Amino acid sequence: MEVTAPEQVWVSDITYIKTEAGHEYLSLITDYYSKKIVGYHLADNLKTESTIKALEMAIKSRKYPGKISYTSFR
Repeated sequence: MEVTAPEQVWVSDITYIKTEAGHEYLSLITDYYSKKIVGYHLADNLKTESTIKALEMAIKSRKYPGKISYTSFR
């Protein structure tokens, strides 16, 4: 797969941050082409809602909202 422009492929990751109160979990959405973080959410749990909130932030911050395409991978 060749990525030739921003917003063609996003990747996600979750990492934890140790704090005095325990662990916090940071969900990130990164644009594969530009390597910029386009969405994030910090939570005290690993529930799906955190990743969804990061994805919603990424969708709202899109620079090219009229160019939506969906590709399925096998």
